[in-house]
Amino acid sequence: MGIFSFFKNEEKEAEERAFRQKTEEMLTKLTGEMKKGQELSETLSQDVRQVGSDVRRHDMALEDCLDALEEQREEQKESRKQIRKLEAEQEKLLKLLSVYREQLWGMKQYAQQNAPEWLSQLELMEKAAEGARLSSGIAWIEEAGVQVDYALHEVIEARAVSGEEKDMRVAQVYSPGMIRNGEVIKKARVAAYRLER
Repeated sequence: MGIFSFFKNEEKEAEERAFRQKTEEMLTKLTGEMKKGQELSETLSQDVRQVGSDVRRHDMALEDCLDALEEQREEQKESRKQIRKLEAEQEKLLKLLSVYREQLWGMKQYAQQNAPEWLSQLELMEKAAEGARLSSGIAWIEEAGVQVDYALHEVIEARAVSGEEKDMRVAQVYSPGMIRNGEVIKKARVAAYRLER
């Protein structure tokens, strides 16, 4: 039994050595793979940190853009408010100017028929405002004898006429109209001729 057991022991030892060697190889391989996994994990962690940093930078830039956009919206809102206020003030001034023009025009009409000595004074007053009127782009609608234009004239009276040459012409202006920069602010109120048939 001695030799037989000796061979058995040697076989056992050889198997154990082979098993240990195989285990060591596997552990070495596993250690290498773990080291590679750790390196990959560190690289991935760095990449994640960099992406996080980039995202935070982009978030801050986006917040700055949104803040700037909100400020711009507020400025636009305030600008529109100021424009509406200025337009309302301008409309009031144009109405006031229209009333003054209507009064001066009425006084001229009266002076032509009843007080001719005042006519030259009224014309001087009119001439004094001429430069300001022209620079403001204002034109008056006050001419009689012209063709009726419903965009410019509000016909409040029709006068019968037998001649075709006067048909649809302004017979008399009751109150002048106003145009500013090509836009009709107020139509002239007029009497117009209408052909009798």
